[in-house]
Amino acid sequence: MKWIGLAFLIISALLAMDHRNWFAPAVIGLIILGYWYFAEREPDHVPPDESDYLHRDEQPVKLQESSTSFDLSDFAPFLKRLSSQVTGGYTAKVVDHLAGLASTMKHEQERSLEYEAVFRGQRCPLNIGLFKDDAEEITIYFHTPKPLADFIDSEIEAFFVERGM
Repeated sequence: MKWIGLAFLIISALLAMDHRNWFAPAVIGLIILGYWYFAEREPDHVPPDESDYLHRDEQPVKLQESSTSFDLSDFAPFLKRLSSQVTGGYTAKVVDHLAGLASTMKHEQERSLEYEAVFRGQRCPLNIGLFKDDAEEITIYFHTPKPLADFIDSEIEAFFVERGM
């Protein structure tokens, strides 16, 4: 429909350029513009779809911190270990990105990243903070809902026990 309106508008403009008979094409052009404005434009307010009503009464998710420091050589293996249980937005690509970021950060530099992960079938926020303590050490902060934070704490402890740290 827009192309037909555009064609009529162009024809009206060309006819209006004829100085003898400009009034009728100009009026037709204005009518077409008015039609476009009122009938073809996007609505100002898009009504929410049904899924917007599903979570309206939910409280904001309370996040809990889980944090530790790693030598850079242990950082990537720990991140990969988490990926067995944490899925969704926490992919191998994210693990590689975090490991690369940790190795290229400068001393005393901080970074914050936000992901949406799936843990035990539930979608949840996974906010990650990195702080470069020194040249060979990185501190990682996970801000997540309590069940995931507890899981991360248990994985940190198991990781350190397995490596004799």
